[in-house]
Amino acid sequence: MDLTDSFTWEDLPTTDAETGHLTAAGWIPFIKTYTARAAVAIIVFHTVQSTIRIVTNHETMYTVWYPFNWTVSPFYELVIISQVKITIYKNYIILIKVIILF
Repeated sequence: MDLTDSFTWEDLPTTDAETGHLTAAGWIPFIKTYTARAAVAIIVFHTVQSTIRIVTNHETMYTVWYPFNWTVSPFYELVIISQVKITIYKNYIILIKVIILF
């Protein structure tokens, strides 16, 4: 029944006393840092890739159907603005979840 007692990772040792290697509790700060950096890197990559695709190919970020001709101005600009807002919102939610999770 001792295994069912509650604990916090901060109370556990971060290194093994005999070998000096990191324990599971010792890896948590590294995992937190690298996960947040990976999330930011993915968001930056997506932004750069989408921007290049929009500028060079005159495409949208998401494949969607609109009941109007969106390839002419000003509809194209409005569609791009709406998709950018959606992307920012989605990436913001993902980043917040990653930060809160860790």
